[in-house]
Amino acid sequence: MAEHDPPTSVTQNARLAWLNIVDWLIIVLDHGKPIRVSLLVLAFAGIVISNVDQANELFLIAMWVDPSSTRYLFLLATAALAGLALWYTAHQAYRLTYPRWPALQNPRAATLRQWIPRVLGILMPLLVLFGYLMALRSTPHAVCATSAQCLRRDERTAGLLIVAAAMIVFFIGRQRLLQANAERTGAAAEPRATSIATLGTTPLSVFLAVLILNVLITVLVAFQPRQFDGMGSLAVLLITCSFFCMSGGFLCMIADRRGVPLLSLLMVVSVLLHALHLNDNHHVRQYPAMTTHQQPAPPPPDHRPDFDAYAKAWLQSRCTPQRACPVIMVSAEGGGLRAAAWTATVLTQFTKLIDQAEPPAGTEPLFERYLFAGSGVSGGSLGLASYVAALRVAPQTGLSAQNRTENMLDHDFLAPVMANAWFIDFTQRWLPGALFNDRGRALSHAWEQAAQEQGVNALAQPFAALYENDDGDVSTNTPALFFNSTTVGQGWRFVQHPFRPFARSPWTTAYDAAHWLDPRVPLSEVVLNSARFTYLSPAGTLQTAGNSALPPASFQLVDGGYFENSGATTLFEVMQRLRSIADVQQQPLQFIVLHISNDPSLHDFVDAHDPAQTVPLYSAACPRTLSTTEQRSYGEATAPLVALLDTRDARGEYARAALLASLHINATEPGRSDVLWHMRLCPGNYLLPLGWTISPPVFEEMHRQLNTDYPMADMATWLAEQLKQAKEP
Repeated sequence: MAEHDPPTSVTQNARLAWLNIVDWLIIVLDHGKPIRVSLLVLAFAGIVISNVDQANELFLIAMWVDPSSTRYLFLLATAALAGLALWYTAHQAYRLTYPRWPALQNPRAATLRQWIPRVLGILMPLLVLFGYLMALRSTPHAVCATSAQCLRRDERTAGLLIVAAAMIVFFIGRQRLLQANAERTGAAAEPRATSIATLGTTPLSVFLAVLILNVLITVLVAFQPRQFDGMGSLAVLLITCSFFCMSGGFLCMIADRRGVPLLSLLMVVSVLLHALHLNDNHHVRQYPAMTTHQQPAPPPPDHRPDFDAYAKAWLQSRCTPQRACPVIMVSAEGGGLRAAAWTATVLTQFTKLIDQAEPPAGTEPLFERYLFAGSGVSGGSLGLASYVAALRVAPQTGLSAQNRTENMLDHDFLAPVMANAWFIDFTQRWLPGALFNDRGRALSHAWEQAAQEQGVNALAQPFAALYENDDGDVSTNTPALFFNSTTVGQGWRFVQHPFRPFARSPWTTAYDAAHWLDPRVPLSEVVLNSARFTYLSPAGTLQTAGNSALPPASFQLVDGGYFENSGATTLFEVMQRLRSIADVQQQPLQFIVLHISNDPSLHDFVDAHDPAQTVPLYSAACPRTLSTTEQRSYGEATAPLVALLDTRDARGEYARAALLASLHINATEPGRSDVLWHMRLCPGNYLLPLGWTISPPVFEEMHRQLNTDYPMADMATWLAEQLKQAKEP
């Protein structure tokens, strides 16, 4: 028997080692349960940092692009605050005893309970640093434009490391001070608590104060969603993380002591309310006074102008019979605030240069006078609206419009959206009934306020009001704007415009939005409907009043880029409609099409046009960073999803090609042939972030590209000559 003892001993030791591993796994798992809110917050942050491009750009702005030292200090302060919230919540959670989780009382895990809160605390500033490094790694041409920029980047990186080091010194130093005090007094430093009430006066006061402050900030954001604008979007996110961890952690501590699965119950409540449509606060506003959580009132009589009447009046006031009349058409691609800024920059630059070449005889700039229509998607819609609205304010010059639009768009629009999303919309998910304005309203309200600061009020006013004279007649002083949205379920375009419903719709596979939109719908709201991009701006529920003259609506609206992101499809159909009207009047037209795209990786459809096509074209050559023919293989799970997303870009390519093919050659007057200029935004020397916040250097880079990549002076001179000749008898 003795010879069999060693194997038996080895087996027993292996079994004991395995049991010890299982025991430690149970201990670790149980130690994650009382701090699950904090762990969920960190996991969510990690997923976003690793997979969301827009999040990467936030880190680049905060750590590299943004020149503001104030916003950087807010970033450091809120990173430290979020870290302290994580540490304090976990530390107090481990002081409690939980009948369901006996492993939390295991003496062997004392070190674990001591260090997990500390590690969680320093993770927050390190996570910000990690997000920046991940963003930098995925950014082509990640080099500094200036030595000062490199120095600022390095200093900001060091600042986060200093915050993390200071926090760990604080955690360890605090514990040693408590231990020294306990040895001196003979009392336990921080004894275990058997109930919430026995945690102590200070922890309870802190948690209750945080809960009250959370409620107060939620109320403040509900009424003033732009309170956090000056902090920067990342700082707002870190503040919300702090409240999530503190408030959510404390409520879970109370529930866990009683064995109540709080998070599961909240999830069930939210799913039920959502499924029953009992808390939908994402209504499309039908008039300026309407909120996003109320039913619309019946609309007034429809006094919107008729598109055909507008087009005829426009042609009559600008064109000479029997001569080719120049008609400027613009399609503006989507792409957040980058698209808005590039669209406005291109249009205001042309307006300014043509003003210099051919000063306006009246109050209307020559470029805008011959700009007949613009079709926008998402950020391109905001750029078109900002440009047109800015030119409604005296003095009506390209330079004044440029200054106004840049000042309007040089705002952090993401901060109020994030504040509303996490304080208001998140709270609304658990409450029956629609009670608050949603984050989409926070975004449109931020646009309105930024415009009003520049004396521009058009965004807050009815869209159709731009096209009505005081005497009620149609006004042709404003270009016809068409903003593209997409319907959920049908997947069709939802074409918004300021005119009455078309008697015979010019749209293919699209809805004429005028059938369902109130004549008083604000300009900011139709822009928002075009820019309801995934989750950042919620899908809008379009409803009409029960006894209204508008047909019953059952639409949900999302970003126009879901159908196609170029705006070229709608512009092509507007051009067809105008050409048919002009043909009846025997008025020849010369279309001068500006296609404004802002995606640096966009395939240039002009380069790929038919060589036999002799329509005058122009497009700047962008340096290519990625091959447009690059092939990748996807698994059977991801391939269908990738194909669905890729078809969106392909529809844009198809729309651009169709627009190009629709242009005409004037055989008798070659100089009056249709023209297409593709105004591309290239990668350039400076990062051009995609989102709802950009910094002043982005405008500088856009101006540099416009003046370097394009012969703007020659283009403006040629265009001014074409427009001038149109006025001559």
